[in-house]
Amino acid sequence: MLKAFDQELAAGGALVALVRAARSPGRHENVAPLPGQGAAGDDAEEVATDRRQFAVLSALAIDTVRRMDTFGASVTLGELEDDVTDLALRYETTPHTQLFSSVSRAWQQIETMLEQRLSVTDGLRTTRLGGQLTYYLGRLAFAGGHYRDARRFCDLADRYAGQVSDDVLAGSLAGLRSSIAYYTHRWDEAAIVAGQARQEAPSYLAARLAAYQACGLARQGLHRETADALASMRAAAGSSVSPRPGSSPFTAGSVEMFSAVCAIELGEGLAAQRHAREAIDLIAPDCHEERAHAYLCLASAQVSQARPDLAGAVAASWAALDLPNGHLTSTIVSALGHVCRDLRPWASDPDVQALGSLLDASRALTRSQS
Repeated sequence: MLKAFDQELAAGGALVALVRAARSPGRHENVAPLPGQGAAGDDAEEVATDRRQFAVLSALAIDTVRRMDTFGASVTLGELEDDVTDLALRYETTPHTQLFSSVSRAWQQIETMLEQRLSVTDGLRTTRLGGQLTYYLGRLAFAGGHYRDARRFCDLADRYAGQVSDDVLAGSLAGLRSSIAYYTHRWDEAAIVAGQARQEAPSYLAARLAAYQACGLARQGLHRETADALASMRAAAGSSVSPRPGSSPFTAGSVEMFSAVCAIELGEGLAAQRHAREAIDLIAPDCHEERAHAYLCLASAQVSQARPDLAGAVAASWAALDLPNGHLTSTIVSALGHVCRDLRPWASDPDVQALGSLLDASRALTRSQS
């Protein structure tokens, strides 16, 4: 039992050594004999020995508490929680290279803390932070087009999410998995993952997950099912809320942008134009990715109409790429690629050629940023 306590308390043999020292004959030479003879005396000596053992154990218990408090570092955890909240607030406006640097440092710090002895409360806080930071690493990997890495981060974050009660984290991970499936051409999986997750999602995520489900359905050409998912998206979308660690808030501009994406996929050019223009008006200027997608939806719609508007499509595409440094993502480049493919019949047009060169440069830039 003594060895078991020593192991559990990570005492490295110190507990065994201390108790052996307490039991050694040299320690008792000047101790008065206990009253009584035979078995009774032995019992009394055993009681005294037990007291010494418990004294040693209690001293080690105090030391363990101190070590737990040190490693738990409640003050550090509070600062890291503030950092993650701040990350949610500035995710849309901060270059991804800067985000990756700060997120990876915090993630490594959390991983180190999780290897130490923590109190139950600090352990749960640290685990939640581990899940949130791993989610952001997955999101950044996804933005850079590293879909396999993004899935791996999702796998790890799921392990953390399974140990804590955080419905925003769980729903955000489902949204990221749906996005990965969509951009790796597994559209049925994208719809299924998002559709299942939104059944239990908090209100903060319900509209976004419905939008992801609609995109997956639209890509499969399922008109009625897409319309139902979009109706659920609109019903769940509320007023703008403050960002929370996880997916970004779903705004009125988000509603119109995703409606435009689905209209493009279903070949509804006029509806796509209307939704895209409304999205451009509604999306905040610093929401760079959503705004770029709205412009690219407009470009696709202008190419697909009965009388293609080449100049309008090219202008909208250039507007989409008018981004601050560090905000070009793989999804934007992918959407631009779709526009350029739609413009192939006019490949000899100088403006279309210039747009093709922009696509090549954008692809090179996303690789260099990753």
